[in-house]
Amino acid sequence: MTDIPASLSALTPEWVNERLAAAGHDSEVTSIKVRPLEGFTGIMGEVANVDVTYAGDSDLPTTLFGKCPRDDERARSYNKVMNAYKREHGFYRDLYDKVPMTIARSFVNEYDDESGRAVLLIEKIEGTAGDILDGPDIEMFNELIGQLGTMHGQYWGSEVFGSRDWAIDWSAPSLLAGIPILREGWPVMRQVWPDMGPVEILDFFERTWVDDTETWLERINERPWTMVHGDYEFDNIFFAADGPVILDWQTTIKSNAGQDLAWFLGVGATAESVAEEDALLDTYLATLAAAGGPDWSKEELLDDAAASLQYHCTGSATALRGVIAGGGKPEDRTYQRFVKMVNGMMACAVRWNVLDRVAQD
Repeated sequence: MTDIPASLSALTPEWVNERLAAAGHDSEVTSIKVRPLEGFTGIMGEVANVDVTYAGDSDLPTTLFGKCPRDDERARSYNKVMNAYKREHGFYRDLYDKVPMTIARSFVNEYDDESGRAVLLIEKIEGTAGDILDGPDIEMFNELIGQLGTMHGQYWGSEVFGSRDWAIDWSAPSLLAGIPILREGWPVMRQVWPDMGPVEILDFFERTWVDDTETWLERINERPWTMVHGDYEFDNIFFAADGPVILDWQTTIKSNAGQDLAWFLGVGATAESVAEEDALLDTYLATLAAAGGPDWSKEELLDDAAASLQYHCTGSATALRGVIAGGGKPEDRTYQRFVKMVNGMMACAVRWNVLDRVAQD
């Protein structure tokens, strides 16, 4: 479809009405108002609340949450590499109502592969937004890691997910095209922040993941795989009255389960979650096996999580470099967010003995 608006501000009542009708809704839209979220400036995407007025009574929401890619060259380049909107479009089209988590309901889900344009209108969740800088209590940590284990177990090696045209793995040409960004950004961050981790670990990341990315991506692709969210952290979770709602499925990927687990425990770490990490891992292992995944030991699980640390540590540092290059300041939440990501993942690399767990031959 080539008539997808280039921005949320370009949405019209006629277009929204047409797409709602195509999705099986018969309410007539008479007007819309797009309200950008206060305090949020997306680098690669645009998000806003979309107020909708209908002719007469309607059972559809009067406010929807809207997402679309930014209409600028930098965003188009990034989204071409990540296929972010293609993946999220596919997830909402094919699987969102089958995943064992609470997902915001989709009302409009449009994507055009040729232009890269996309519009997603989902239900607006009432509740409290998660905050990576201030994680929840340990009971919610335990609930969320259990849900993650259940999803991973349900889709363990499953072609219900793996056969989808949007279910890419680490061999996807678009992802390989992003390697130069890593190789350019990592050396800069080592100069800007030379003590972001132990030097022996930073050197290991550099001579393996950064300098020989293709080989190490092949190693990840050889690991057992499942459906991975790809960005399972508190900024992508909304806490409603009846439980957590999982958002942002743009990075869904066919990958090793430890990728999600490491990211969740690392970037969201609190003093309490680190102290209770063994119990959290037990919860994950139990739910993983119960849902159809392997009956792993804790050491096998940590080996799988450690296999993702080269990607997480170098990737979050390179992303922080992009924030700094874009004028980000230490007092900005986005800046603080990426600093916490780097610190959290580097702490995992130390705590889980990445140099011992990841083969270096």
